[in-house]
Amino acid sequence: MVEYEEDYFTKSPYSPYIDWGFNKVRAQKIIDLTHPYSVLDVGCAYGYIVKRFLDMGIPAIGMDISHWCESRNIIPEHFVRHDLRDTPYPFEDKQFSVLYCEGVLEHIEEEHIPKIMREFERVALRRILQISLINHDGSKETPGHICLKDHDWWFDRMPDHTWLFISPTGTQDGKVWLYKG
Repeated sequence: MVEYEEDYFTKSPYSPYIDWGFNKVRAQKIIDLTHPYSVLDVGCAYGYIVKRFLDMGIPAIGMDISHWCESRNIIPEHFVRHDLRDTPYPFEDKQFSVLYCEGVLEHIEEEHIPKIMREFERVALRRILQISLINHDGSKETPGHICLKDHDWWFDRMPDHTWLFISPTGTQDGKVWLYKG
């Protein structure tokens, strides 16, 4: 398994890992789509998206497995270090109006996906997922991508009230959104 520590963020295709301008666009798209009163960002890394929500007056918390991210993150009072495979999460039922998870689930072993989806459903009213699919450019070469499936596979496993964003880049592009209601 890939270790999501310093080398992953500084020596992989993800470096330099900085607060790109599209993080503001991503946060605004989530606001426009869901009108959240609180957000949980699962796999938040340093916490740039969480910071964008906080700057817009929306309570938000980031959760990530990485010790490196915890030490580097910009949102110390809004960060929880936790492995998303370990359930239950340290949150109340429906504590968040929206759970946001971008570029994370494809890094998780397939056998963990059902319980993760159940936990996502438990802690949030709605979910926004962006996942690198099997046909995304470069997804097979990206470190740690171990659960590359097509959009139908993911859609079948998502709980209701979840959006699945399909794009090789990120939610800022607004290409294709699938909603399971």
